[in-house]
Amino acid sequence: MVQLDESQRAFIQAPVDQNIRLLAPAGCGKTLCLLHRCKHLAEHSERPQRFLIVTFTRAARDELRSRLNEDAEFAEIRDYVDINTLNAWGFRRIKSATFSPKLITTRQDFHFTMRNQLQPVWRNHEHVKGAIQNSNRWKSANAPRNLMNMIDSLKSLGFDHVRHTTKEDFLRHWTELEKQGLAWRLQEQIDQLVRFDVLSDSTTNADDFYDAFYRFWLEATARLVDEATFTLEDQKYFAFQDEQANVDLKSFLSGAAAYDHVFVDEFQDINPLDLALVRAIVDRRRSTLTIAGDDDQAIFEWRGATPEYILKPADYFAMRFVTHPLAINYRSPANIVDRSQMLIKHNQRRVPKEISAFASNSARIDILNLETLADALNYVHELLNSSISLGTSPSRLALISRKRSQIIPYQVFFASKDIPFCAAEDLLVFLSDTFDRLIRLLTIKEDTERRRSTSNVLNDIMFFCDYVKRYPLNKKTKLALRTFLQSCRPRTIRDGIDALAIYRGELKGKNEDGETSLDMADAILQYLDAETVTDALLSLSTRFEGFQFDFGKSEEDIFFVDPPFLHLAEFARQYEDDFASFVDDIEAAKDTLVYTPPFDDEISDADLSKHPIHLMTALRAKGKEFDNVVLLDVQDQIWPNRNASTEQQLEAERRVFYVAFTRAKEQVTMLLRSGKVPSPYIEELGLAH
Repeated sequence: MVQLDESQRAFIQAPVDQNIRLLAPAGCGKTLCLLHRCKHLAEHSERPQRFLIVTFTRAARDELRSRLNEDAEFAEIRDYVDINTLNAWGFRRIKSATFSPKLITTRQDFHFTMRNQLQPVWRNHEHVKGAIQNSNRWKSANAPRNLMNMIDSLKSLGFDHVRHTTKEDFLRHWTELEKQGLAWRLQEQIDQLVRFDVLSDSTTNADDFYDAFYRFWLEATARLVDEATFTLEDQKYFAFQDEQANVDLKSFLSGAAAYDHVFVDEFQDINPLDLALVRAIVDRRRSTLTIAGDDDQAIFEWRGATPEYILKPADYFAMRFVTHPLAINYRSPANIVDRSQMLIKHNQRRVPKEISAFASNSARIDILNLETLADALNYVHELLNSSISLGTSPSRLALISRKRSQIIPYQVFFASKDIPFCAAEDLLVFLSDTFDRLIRLLTIKEDTERRRSTSNVLNDIMFFCDYVKRYPLNKKTKLALRTFLQSCRPRTIRDGIDALAIYRGELKGKNEDGETSLDMADAILQYLDAETVTDALLSLSTRFEGFQFDFGKSEEDIFFVDPPFLHLAEFARQYEDDFASFVDDIEAAKDTLVYTPPFDDEISDADLSKHPIHLMTALRAKGKEFDNVVLLDVQDQIWPNRNASTEQQLEAERRVFYVAFTRAKEQVTMLLRSGKVPSPYIEELGLAH
């Protein structure tokens, strides 16, 4: 039998009728405690008790199921515990309540559903109709899918097409979301509608949002439900609607059909829809509720979650909660626990707690000042080699960044050294279509002076023209330009650029006095004249608007979330003017790339043994642990992110660093670049730089 500590026993043995907020920092034995709580409740009840444990990841679900099914201590409650994710629980409701449900998941599904299935709805709403039929080819092509995403976004924010039908209902819920710290999320919805011309101004208020989009949303959502068409988000939304409808009718469940106790894991990560669904489940069964999580690890606000719910649960449920904190960290070394607590106490919006380490050993904590990126790459390589030479498994080394673009040079470096590595899918910027186009431009550069057929030259020139400006040339403009260039019979790329410079037809507008033609030609020439790979990349980043950050395009191609030019340009210094070797190493990285499992799955033991380096952002690191952790670029403007300005955003950034720092079991190394301002978190950790 596992020996439980005092804080664990206090939670497990709490009165059976209590609603509990279990504050469970990482490594405190939360999984075990949840199952022991179920066992205690079963043993102290006169009739069989039924339990629902809701997790937010499949990995957490599988861990709980494995412990329940394999540990003989829980044998008597196995048949009474339902462990599932909210999505899976919701989809089970869809299958039992609808005939032949259609689940749409792909971009093509979203596009088709909006363009065709919902056409009878949007044709009666001028703002949405105009966005879908917009004359701007790029916007109109992407609008259907993005507007479908908007439909889901409003569901995740807790808007209800059955109960929020009037403007007054809508505005009331909008105001509630603002009070919950989600005003930024609402502004994000407004900005998205501006981007697709549904709204005309980002300063639009909630009233305009209601008139331009929400009325359409009400009808569209109702139609999709009537036609049994569901998105992944609908798994929860439909379940909520079904549960809440029964609550409104006072159709409560009891006996074998009900749960006596509901547990929600990782409660700090729930969004308004999750909250509404949990509340409806509990209300219909009149069960007790235990919410488990750690407000200090609330790092998914970018997905619409808010720590507000775990900080003030009584404000969102008609019940009183008793707080039980777990007080001992069984996973991390003593100094990691102590210093991480020093760090996170700088946050004001949290529940104060005292955490101590079970272990007495200390991890090695290093802060390294390095001159160049090459120095950082070589350090990590040496760290890996030293692990291998000592006979220890190298498979527990993780590189953790704040931004995706920081990871790219390491992927290329390891590929060039034939070192297998794992990297989560959303980090693989250089597998994006746009990254492929960037590499094609680097390849074209080598043919600048070579004489070729006019047709081949024109293909390259037209390719340049599609990326010099923010969006590609439209079909009509492209045809006119190509016809003119064809008449000039260019045999080299430079000949083609000279022809482009004298073109006076329309180019992104009227092209008065050839201003646009000259500007495009100048940008291409500056790139072609770059003598080194680094200079060429910097030229592309500044003069080619089609490769610059674009929030709208980022939903289609991850490259535009954080174009990696600066990190790539610095990495490329070692190649000097050897474009071919640089491209070869990029291609090698793509060929040897290994994906980790999806976002909510853990890294398997097989992956750990095969791939010694694990690359991830801090957001991906949550729930994982490694012997050695290297934190990249621990400097201001990265940790915290330069875009964080409000107190709420700065506290969220500190939580992200807290998660990253606490992944290490034996050693954590923070890499700094000489001449950069160190992250304030170093001082907050109590580590003088």
